[in-house]
Amino acid sequence: MRYGECRWPEIEQLDKDRVLVVVPIASLEQHGHHLPLLTDTFLATAVAERVHARLQDRVLLTPTLWLGASDHHLDFPGTISVSNTLYVEMIKQVTRSLVRAGFRRIFFLNGHGGNIAPGETAITEMANDYDTCDDVLIALGSYWTIAASAMKAERHGMTQPQLSHACEYETSLMLALHGQLVKLDLAHGHTHRHAAPPGVRLAGRFHRMTASGALDTPEFATPEKGESLLAAITEEVTHAMQQMLDWPRSHVLKPSAETARANS
Repeated sequence: MRYGECRWPEIEQLDKDRVLVVVPIASLEQHGHHLPLLTDTFLATAVAERVHARLQDRVLLTPTLWLGASDHHLDFPGTISVSNTLYVEMIKQVTRSLVRAGFRRIFFLNGHGGNIAPGETAITEMANDYDTCDDVLIALGSYWTIAASAMKAERHGMTQPQLSHACEYETSLMLALHGQLVKLDLAHGHTHRHAAPPGVRLAGRFHRMTASGALDTPEFATPEKGESLLAAITEEVTHAMQQMLDWPRSHVLKPSAETARANS
């Protein structure tokens, strides 16, 4: 089911606890000399569409939110961004609208690293601060994190160890999906200036990391690698969404006054 193709009476009549609203979120930002600005949006949308094809009677797919938190890319022309503070509010307002319509299961499928921090802040604030969201299952996950085990380099013949930006992974995926938009002869990445320890996030703008806007080894990308990655990602993200559909909604577990008296 596609959210934007529904009429409001159809939305009203849906069994809100049986469906999962999937909101792909991404960006419009520089991706080196060789990839289009909408790369993250193309990729998040492709994963969401493939999952929707598998779970279409249980998934209600919204259009992709293409505007992301990409201020760290603004030194490169073409990037359109909102601040982290505004992005928090954007995600909260989308959540608010869906909850007001009665939906009880909401999944933000992320395709851009800059959205993670503000996106997680947004859904946490909605759960903590709004009683209307207290019993709603709201999740946010990036496709590369959900599918991390299935995206290991050795499984797909990758030369770099993991996904970065405008890299061999993203370029391979784009070659498989929209090869006509990729200028592989212009692909040239750069190694990170600082290799942060595992689990450590190092803040910084992208013009301090790369001259081209791309990282690592995009020149080694192939459509075959992209097809292999896409199949693996789709499998893992579908499984994650199926799990969320199967979760029972939680109940209030704190002791009541009666329980406290009975235990005294």
